[in-house]
Amino acid sequence: MISSFKIKNYHKEAVLTEYQPDLKNEMIDEVKTSLNTHFSKSKNKEILLDGVIINMRKDYLSSPILLEVAHDFPYLKVHFEIEGKLEYIPDNKNEMSITINNGSYNFFYLPKPKGVISLKSKKRKEFSILVTEDYLRKSFKHYFEKKDASFIKSLKKKTSYKLFPESKVIPVDLLLIISDIINCSFQKEIKQVYLESKVKELFSYLFSEMDSQTTEKKEIKLNEIEYNQVVKSEKILQKNIHKTITISDLSQLIGVNEYKLKRNFKIVYKKPVFRYFTDLRMEKAKQMLVKNNVDVSDVAVAVGYKNPQHFTVAFKKKYNYVPSKLRNKVKNL
Repeated sequence: MISSFKIKNYHKEAVLTEYQPDLKNEMIDEVKTSLNTHFSKSKNKEILLDGVIINMRKDYLSSPILLEVAHDFPYLKVHFEIEGKLEYIPDNKNEMSITINNGSYNFFYLPKPKGVISLKSKKRKEFSILVTEDYLRKSFKHYFEKKDASFIKSLKKKTSYKLFPESKVIPVDLLLIISDIINCSFQKEIKQVYLESKVKELFSYLFSEMDSQTTEKKEIKLNEIEYNQVVKSEKILQKNIHKTITISDLSQLIGVNEYKLKRNFKIVYKKPVFRYFTDLRMEKAKQMLVKNNVDVSDVAVAVGYKNPQHFTVAFKKKYNYVPSKLRNKVKNL
């Protein structure tokens, strides 16, 4: 299994990296590399597990880079662009392009990857996990028995696949897993077992996302008017996270009775209205704690809690840790 990389706009020779067949690696291995040139300062760390490569990279670019890439094996990868932006354009225009924006991620399958990666951000931070199909089949055997899953169909037909049409903002749940992996300080065998469990935890989340997409397509049976009413109600909740709002208020705003609103909302969003509203508030709180240097008391007010202690209790009930712990943990990414 060989990967080829060549910096197109600097006319350097291609760098070839050879991996064991099926990424076989009985014992954990770590490889660190660095690059220091007039156009780039980069640090890269690969952690090799059995069927898995975890990659952590930091780039400081003085000018944009075009990177010609080719892999002689199918590419199954979840990529997190923690900072920066990455664009992949295949040489074959019939193949799938990949764009991952700042603070976003995607999971994709490319049967014959060959094309150009464009890196334009002066500073970027990447975290990615490359796996083999064999690894996923062994680890998630139950999922591979689902013949209707679009991902499974793509693997069988050897056609390109990406989980989201456009890259999605990295959810805090995944940021925490990434943080655990990056900051793991265990040694050898213990580290290997720990990281293997974290990789499975991360892919469990991704397969759950795939299931959600399939379920939504099958189960939504509302007519267009009813569906639009529910979507409108959800947008109202999004805009009023900092306020107190009742079912009665919501039903009047969208012009539908309370019973129908509660029933239809659960069909579309798979949760009762106010559990969904609470989850929205908690997710907003997590985003504020991760991205901004904001006091917990200010976060509490921003998501509709007048008493910071009540907010802390609700947050811990939802996530099993206090808000201050989250902020400190993500700072170490």
